[in-house]
Amino acid sequence: MFDFGIKKVDKLLLKSFIVTFISLLILVLFVLVTHSFFLMLNSFVGKGLGFFVYAKLLYYIGISLFPQAFPIAVLVSSLIVFGNFSESFELTAMRSVGMSLQRMLRFPFMFILLLSIALFYFKDYVHPTTKHKIFALGDDIIKKRSALFIQEGVFCNNIPEYGIHVDKKLNDNGEMQGIVVYDHTKSYGNVAITIAEKGRLHTTLDENYLVMELSNGHNYVEALPNNKNSFSDDKKTFYRNNFTSQTIKISLDTLKLGNTKEQYVYEPRTRTHPQLRAMIEKNQQRVMDQANYVQDLLAQQALHYMPPPVTHNANLSDLKKQEEVTQDVPLIDETDFMSFRKRLVKKEMVSNTDQKDNPYFTEQVVNHSLYAIDKIKKSLLEQKHYETKIVEYFHYALFEKEHRLAIAIQCLIMFLLAAPLGCVIRRGGFGVSVAISSFFGLLEYILSLVGRDWAYEGTISPLLGAWLANLILFPFCCFFLAKAQQGRGLSLLSGWHTCTARIKKMIGIRRNTTSHIGH
Repeated sequence: MFDFGIKKVDKLLLKSFIVTFISLLILVLFVLVTHSFFLMLNSFVGKGLGFFVYAKLLYYIGISLFPQAFPIAVLVSSLIVFGNFSESFELTAMRSVGMSLQRMLRFPFMFILLLSIALFYFKDYVHPTTKHKIFALGDDIIKKRSALFIQEGVFCNNIPEYGIHVDKKLNDNGEMQGIVVYDHTKSYGNVAITIAEKGRLHTTLDENYLVMELSNGHNYVEALPNNKNSFSDDKKTFYRNNFTSQTIKISLDTLKLGNTKEQYVYEPRTRTHPQLRAMIEKNQQRVMDQANYVQDLLAQQALHYMPPPVTHNANLSDLKKQEEVTQDVPLIDETDFMSFRKRLVKKEMVSNTDQKDNPYFTEQVVNHSLYAIDKIKKSLLEQKHYETKIVEYFHYALFEKEHRLAIAIQCLIMFLLAAPLGCVIRRGGFGVSVAISSFFGLLEYILSLVGRDWAYEGTISPLLGAWLANLILFPFCCFFLAKAQQGRGLSLLSGWHTCTARIKKMIGIRRNTTSHIGH
């Protein structure tokens, strides 16, 4: 019978592990959040963001990075706790009273198991909604609010349909000198330009409009073309008027925080488990439908193509020019198109047997057939490109679904790797633990990136890509568990010292022998 009662030694292990784990989780999360925030800091400086926006952004970043910090905290805390117990010979004392390694790891493992289950549901339901919010907020801050940040001597093109250039800023109240405003609202380029000696830029109280109060300037407006030939006229008509004061109001509806929402609706990382499952089923059907459509289109064009009649007066050079335009288009399947070309040319020649001895007509038919093939290639390439995009999106969604479970299982693997490794190395210091954790953490990070990229590209299945890091790290768990279970792992370093001592002894004997021979 198994004894599942918790004893004082279990409380000691569990208490030490929980305290160390929580401390390291906070530390790792703080490092990740700080690193991510400073990476985006250049996009935030000078945007006039308040404390609430920064606090909201940091909160979303922390929630978003929490699943990444969890396995790292498990790895480091397991190494520190069990390394400390092994270094102080407390694990040896536990073994002497008959406690096995499985008995020592039982309650910390159960604690990590419960947290892994909670992490899975957090990753599946809470994390997607937070990911959607941080995407929208970050996009609003970086792209939208940057429109109000105008630098001296630099054209600001972030305001929709307007370009602003300022020579010099006078103070923080928005007063400037040498203002040039390009109005692109007519979609005809720089047909309306406003130049002012000085002015002031500010927003309304509700921040719905950007107001430019200009003084002592000119307006240059070029007449819009009335027809398509107006651009070729030699004489250009434009209007100019002077002003002592002028006010321009620009709507900022698209620049408000919180407007970027629909852009990330179809992002798999922002979908909960039921939504992601429905998305995968829908995209799987789309992939099948698109593949069938491309095959049907190829068969239809290859077998049922009826070319239009070709006149003897057709300009052969035009056909050659059209052929040259499409020569650079890559092939989808060279064999299919070559067979299609042969059938098509043969069909043309058989249907025109009365003129088959005419060289000009023969060349005309062949060139027309090649041109028709190139047109079909273009159509098929477009459909094939669309199919590739659908497949990539399907792989992306399927990888995200599998990765949510893989990241939870990864916490268990990190614990089963680090806990026996701490018993093996018998070092519980922060420096040694961090050094070893850095190696395995970096290995896990590289494997995760490689698996993700290969899964997106279709090199491997999304299932294998999501579980690649876990599959490679699992043998390390088995190896260290076996070493710690046999007890040989506790003397691993002493074996290393014995080996080095023997090498030094052999080197010393050779030196002594050489010296005796010299004498």
